Amino acid sequence: MKTGGATGGSSVLAAAQAVASGYADCVPVVGWERMDEVSTKVGNSYIASAACKDFESELGWMYAAYYALMAQRYQYENNVPRETLAKIACKNHEYACYSPYSQNPGKYTVEDVLKNEMVSDPLSFLECCVMSVGAAVLILADEKTAFEMTDNPMKLSAICGGTHTLRTADRRNMPILLLPNETEETYKDYFDGRRHEWPGFSSFLASRMAAYLAYNMAGIKDPVEDFDFLETHDAFTISDVQTYEDIGLRPYGRGREFIDSGEAYFEGKLPTNMSGGLIGTMHAVGATGIFQLVELLWQLQGKWDKFHADPERWTRYGKKKPDDFRSLQVPNARRACAISHAGTGSHVTCAIMEKP
Repeated sequence: MKTGGATGGSSVLAAAQAVASGYADCVPVVGWERMDEVSTKVGNSYIASAACKDFESELGWMYAAYYALMAQRYQYENNVPRETLAKIACKNHEYACYSPYSQNPGKYTVEDVLKNEMVSDPLSFLECCVMSVGAAVLILADEKTAFEMTDNPMKLSAICGGTHTLRTADRRNMPILLLPNETEETYKDYFDGRRHEWPGFSSFLASRMAAYLAYNMAGIKDPVEDFDFLETHDAFTISDVQTYEDIGLRPYGRGREFIDSGEAYFEGKLPTNMSGGLIGTMHAVGATGIFQLVELLWQLQGKWDKFHADPERWTRYGKKKPDDFRSLQVPNARRACAISHAGTGSHVTCAIMEKP
């Protein structure tokens, strides 16, 4: 199965449907990527072809260029300073320092990010995910089979997908699809400012639809209150802020509040991307969405330290466990969410995992 950056999430969705329907009682989901077989330029063009070849390709066959335009539009509509985006990069690169699986760890200041070499204005290198080699495996099974395999399985309480047109210019204006924690009053005055349409060029209907379906399936009323941690598809810092709004962490136009408030940090109300995310750890396209759910599994099982703190595991990957290592195990975690995202928002999955 291939759906661009959402390949991992889409594969888990297909596996979940097979198990839920009774077609299978156990399905291993395997994803991988070998981006080292081609040059960076060729790899970028391959990845960029997950968008519209007739429209987006004219922007340079590079996703950073696509999302840079979105960043410019988003900043114009919502008056978001560059420092807010830089904070996301700092956070995710730092959390990657505590993962033996990370490929782009580092401790940076906001100034470091802003002064870093530009890829496509306004996005610097430190705000973009890296081309990765990697693999991940997740096993889905019905309840009976799961307990035969382990005494500590986790429940995939919902996984849903949303789609939208491949060509962004074909995305027509429509009323905002409201999530359970929103009402029409939420957006009463929203379009009185610089923004006049939704989803437009700065939001993703596919993300909103995936969240809408998954939240209703799992009984989620308020994601900030109902989730204990989160993994988002932070291919770029701007896509992270867009996701904050699309999945209802903040109303549209106020996504910056989630990172500025401190809630997105490990010490905050809803820690996000303790794995290091795509920016800090990896974006091995076929594996990313699966790896996100593996991270959810380890956290919910209380095994994050087992798979991150063992010095032998660091040695296995040719690394040394850092002297300043810190545990990012979320205490008493019971429910979490992961977003797998493709292209310029053409395919998105929202998965919710919890303790049974």
